[in-house]
Amino acid sequence: MTAPRARGRRPWPRRGVFARSLREERRGLVGWSVGIATYCVVVLSVYPTIHNNPFAKIFQAFPEVLRRLFNLPDFITGPGYLGTEVFSVIAPMLLALFAILWASDLAAGEEDRGTVDLLLANPVSRGRVVLEKWAALAVGTLWLGAVLEATLGLLGPVFSLSVGWAGLSAAVVGSTAFALAFATLALAVGASSGSRGLARGVATALAVASYLLSALAPLASAFGRVAWLSLWDQALGHQPLTTGLRLGNLSVVAVVTVVLLSVSLWGYDRRDLAT
Repeated sequence: MTAPRARGRRPWPRRGVFARSLREERRGLVGWSVGIATYCVVVLSVYPTIHNNPFAKIFQAFPEVLRRLFNLPDFITGPGYLGTEVFSVIAPMLLALFAILWASDLAAGEEDRGTVDLLLANPVSRGRVVLEKWAALAVGTLWLGAVLEATLGLLGPVFSLSVGWAGLSAAVVGSTAFALAFATLALAVGASSGSRGLARGVATALAVASYLLSALAPLASAFGRVAWLSLWDQALGHQPLTTGLRLGNLSVVAVVTVVLLSVSLWGYDRRDLAT
């Protein structure tokens, strides 16, 4: 007697875990790709109305706190504009949100859907399941980062906005690294607890807290002393659009991601799964 299929999904034996994970998320990837590309086009289309516009100088009259927080002094230049409108908050958080939602479903979602028994009935270890699912997550997140960079880099000159590919790549790499780190946190929480809601809540809250700590660091000495604890500060706090890659900072984010992936492996292997 064959095992019943869960909600019309194909049995796991027909595909590897990595390929199946990407296949299941393909519609989400298409939708998010279109959304990110559209947002970039809208932002780029506004730039000609700001560049060389005398009214843009009004930003110089803003309070110092706001100008430092949102990088307004350099707003009318290409890197300054993208740094403010794209990489100050929106793009990194969009990538993080996508990755966290997917990661929270990688382990806990199988239990909620009742498909974990079909998956683990195959000759595949729990550790391999986690690693292949995480690899699919990483590929998907990198894909969205590539869409972000390609849209800004290729269409920017059409709207008289040009930034160097090196700086743009550095900003995208930092945004992707930040997103993948907190997605791995969501995976660790989901693998250890079996709860998608808890995984999403913890990872999202800490991602926002990381941003706030980095953003408030220049404004208050108390935050400045501990800003190094923020993964946002490590990945994006040095304005990579203008300063480029800082491998030391990205190495910190990479180490944290590896540690969280190890926690995911340990948590999923030790826990009694709901089947």
